[in-house]
Amino acid sequence: MKILNHLLSTRFMAILLFVMAGSIGVATFIENEYDTITAKELVYNAKWFELVLLLLMLNFLNNIRTYQLLKWKKWSTLLLHFGFIIALFGAFVSRYFGYEGVMLIQEKESSNEIFSSEPYFQIKVHDDTLQYNEDLQHYFSKVLIDYPESNFIFPGKGEVNIKVTNIIENANKEFLKDVPGGKTHLHLVLPGRENLYLPDGEVMVAQGIPFAFNNNEREDAVRFFYNDDQLEIFAPFQMSKVDMASLTVEDTQSGREIPQDTLLANKLHSVSIRNLISFLGQQIMINSIEKKSKFEYIASDNEDLPDALLVEINADNHIHKEFVLGKAGVRPIPSAIKCGDLFFSVAYGSKKIDIPFNVGLSDFRLKKYPGSESPSSYESDITILDESNAVNDSFNLFMNHVVDYGGYRFFQSSYDWSKDENKTAGLDPDITILSVNHDILGTVITYIGYLLLAIGLLGTLFNPSSRFIDIRKKAIKMRNKRKAFFTLFISFFLLSVSSQETNLTVEQEDYKYKPIPMEQADSMGILLVQTYEGRIEPTHTLAYDIFHKISKQTDFVTSDNISVNPMQIFIDMILDRPYWSKQKIIYIREGTGVGDSIGIVGKYASVNDFFNTDGTEKLKNLVQKSFAKKDVQKNIFDKEVIKANERMNITLQTMNGAFLKIFPIPGSLDNKWVDWMNPYAEQPIDTTDQHLAKISLSRLFKSYIIDLRDAKKSNNYETAQSLLNFIKAYQIETSPSDLLLNKDQIDREISYNHSNLFSRVKNYYGYLSILLLIFSFWNALSKKQNVLNTIVKYILWILIVLLFLVFFMHTYALALRWYITGHAPWSNGYEALTFIAWGGVLAGFLFIRSSRITLAGTALLAFFTLMTAGHSSFDPQLTDLQPVLKSYWLVIHVACITISYGFLGLGFILGLINVINYIFLKPKNKNLKMIISELTYVNEMTLTIGLALATIGTFLGGIWANESWGRYWGWDAKETWALVIVLTYAIVLHFRLIPGLKSKFTFNVASVLAFSSVLMTFIGVNYYLSKGLHSYARGETPVFPIWAWITIFSIFGLILLGWYNKRRLNKST
Repeated sequence: MKILNHLLSTRFMAILLFVMAGSIGVATFIENEYDTITAKELVYNAKWFELVLLLLMLNFLNNIRTYQLLKWKKWSTLLLHFGFIIALFGAFVSRYFGYEGVMLIQEKESSNEIFSSEPYFQIKVHDDTLQYNEDLQHYFSKVLIDYPESNFIFPGKGEVNIKVTNIIENANKEFLKDVPGGKTHLHLVLPGRENLYLPDGEVMVAQGIPFAFNNNEREDAVRFFYNDDQLEIFAPFQMSKVDMASLTVEDTQSGREIPQDTLLANKLHSVSIRNLISFLGQQIMINSIEKKSKFEYIASDNEDLPDALLVEINADNHIHKEFVLGKAGVRPIPSAIKCGDLFFSVAYGSKKIDIPFNVGLSDFRLKKYPGSESPSSYESDITILDESNAVNDSFNLFMNHVVDYGGYRFFQSSYDWSKDENKTAGLDPDITILSVNHDILGTVITYIGYLLLAIGLLGTLFNPSSRFIDIRKKAIKMRNKRKAFFTLFISFFLLSVSSQETNLTVEQEDYKYKPIPMEQADSMGILLVQTYEGRIEPTHTLAYDIFHKISKQTDFVTSDNISVNPMQIFIDMILDRPYWSKQKIIYIREGTGVGDSIGIVGKYASVNDFFNTDGTEKLKNLVQKSFAKKDVQKNIFDKEVIKANERMNITLQTMNGAFLKIFPIPGSLDNKWVDWMNPYAEQPIDTTDQHLAKISLSRLFKSYIIDLRDAKKSNNYETAQSLLNFIKAYQIETSPSDLLLNKDQIDREISYNHSNLFSRVKNYYGYLSILLLIFSFWNALSKKQNVLNTIVKYILWILIVLLFLVFFMHTYALALRWYITGHAPWSNGYEALTFIAWGGVLAGFLFIRSSRITLAGTALLAFFTLMTAGHSSFDPQLTDLQPVLKSYWLVIHVACITISYGFLGLGFILGLINVINYIFLKPKNKNLKMIISELTYVNEMTLTIGLALATIGTFLGGIWANESWGRYWGWDAKETWALVIVLTYAIVLHFRLIPGLKSKFTFNVASVLAFSSVLMTFIGVNYYLSKGLHSYARGETPVFPIWAWITIFSIFGLILLGWYNKRRLNKST
């Protein structure tokens, strides 16, 4: 009973959480050092890891009893623990009862076969009457020597043993000469320069023709006999030979007919090396006879090659050894082996699984960017054919748009060509590759667990009986109890915001660039345009969106040191394509290897950088290779290659005017607008204006561009402006009035683009958070009432008022965006982050009674959140430009994860502040003790919110992955470390229940050290773990900077000083 109590104690639960967090963290390094299979075998799929999860489930169940969580007032904590139990049980069901696979279907055909994601060692044995089948699921690890083995009794033949005794990874079959133990091989060269090595005493079939060497088993074979250095040939048909060794160069180049010796059928004829044998329209060359030679599989780095498994069969009093080729995740090709009187079929790889219905492929479409071979997206038209249920339904399947039927979920994964010549000819692929998931029960159970978990986590923040509400009351009470006193003390943290300026240099030329005037650019900016999503917006918005999409910037300085805004760039890219093809405006993420692939240094490239001197695209092959991969196989390099190529293609389309869909089609049912290259734009304009009666919209646009180009030289824009006014009038005349924006909407949208409100708000939050932290501490530690302290209080209130004004500005920016788009500002990732930052500051004002220092922290949190929105892949455009990923779950997942890291970062700051407070703590300094208590309570509240959001965000990421490609947890390094964060902070928040870890100092130190898990997720995974799907690493790993080591040692130094002073104070009392 004592042992059981220990196993179910809170202390042991913390140990289990620590073991789980530590082991999965170590597993990511194992994966990076070796491979994913080794990490799975050692950790993720190991029985000891399942035991840890089982013990955690039992601990959670025991906690329900120990802490009496069945009481109504503790409902939120009950749901929290019960949700974890259900989620872990769902994972168990998925592992042991669900499965995933891949289905390949060719156009105009159907299939009911999928091939498993898990690899199997597959055995089939039969004689003339009986058959035995067995499939052993098995991964081969680079570290564990664990080979599959099967023992069984075959009726009439006794015991059969079959096992793998060795494995050669990425096996390359090489022919070795002059090796001990080798045998004689006859080397023939077949049509197409195919090499055939015939082993002594064996028969082989090549190109449909049987060949034998010292073997008479097949009478239809071309047989060679070698004895006493004499080579002879025998065949059931007439042949001829030419001694190529006796021919001169003149003989081969003269064009004369070379005499041949006739070899009669069914007779032995002497032949020799370098004889050319002709028969049945074929020619073979006897190249050499190799003695003491053999084939051997050699391990290589080419992961496209299969593994070679040395299989040993012991059956019917015979032993046979043979290599079998196969690989995890690959459709296997069985090897036929005879041992005694038994026939074996042995294979390794994905197992074929039959499903109870057929899936047909009507059509597969690979969409490409206009004027480019680069793929944009792909989709399949499939048909579910279920005769037993009389179902014949058609579906459209594409990325993030799944099809569910019969307990199976189908996802568009990749594609292929049935013939290489079709791929070479540039034809569409005719094979679709679908991911298939069969795990309804496990998914439903897991989702229920996630739901209970989310309700429980959110409930802890609002339940009047929860720990969160209790410590909030304590924080308010501590603040009210605290007396004012003065101590000149600043405990601060380092905040660095670095903005890098790109040095853009190009070769100077005689040509002098002259940008289009801002007034003329703004005049065109008012012109309405229809986006690819169908939104009608000012060209000004389109220009800003496209430029941000291309460059991640809001303005630009040319190589001639001329400042231009996005609207000027948008027009001049059309007017002056050669100049802008040389400007480095295309963003390339550094550290991904893409810059190296196109030969640039830095993070910006020009259009010309993407092309070779012969006009071919440098990234073409890389893009095709990356795009053809499954989503789950694409690493950061693959994704960035696709993104960089997309930005380049958007730039080219901008230069062509392809985005300027400014011409409405009168009477169009879907209100379609077209650009000047559309066939409709080639038709004459239907107008009463005699000057324009015979002019097409396409010619009108060309005239406008030509006049603009001329006007840049003459400074006379009257003609160009007249044509622009006609286009505006044409839009009004041919479009429904409710479709177009009014002047107020246009003006507000352009004003929104110009104002850059969220960037300004971000900077204001950053400045105010620093000042608020300084003066909040000053006010908290001021002991005497004097003029200086009174001034500090007034300054503090002024800063709070200023923060409120910035918050109001933030609110106005959100409301303006709502007005412009016509929907609430949380429909995409960027909007979600800006709204979350707003909600964080609102929470700071709501909890201002708890601590003004916390208000400063919420301002800092808003700064970091908006900085994430501005410096990540989130696009601030009002509508997306064909994003690759469109998922509601992804938006919420990213938002929750991002804001949670902000809260955890605030916990790091508050913890560090308290560590510094402990350094300066003295026995009689009661007010500082109360500040430590107050900030500790606030810190615990902050970490509680951060943990809740991190947990919800992590599991929502699993839901997004499951809804996108059918796998809600794959132990990728990024998602693994997201779980490490959850486990780490769960341990920290349970310190108060663990003897020896209950002190405030320990909790604050833990909140500082725990933040390393967040840093590992952002920095370690992105740059130092190269095997993960989210990894940025390619090539050499970046050097760990000196300043980072200094920061780490400084933090540990502060912790030691705080611990030493606390220990000294404890001894003195």
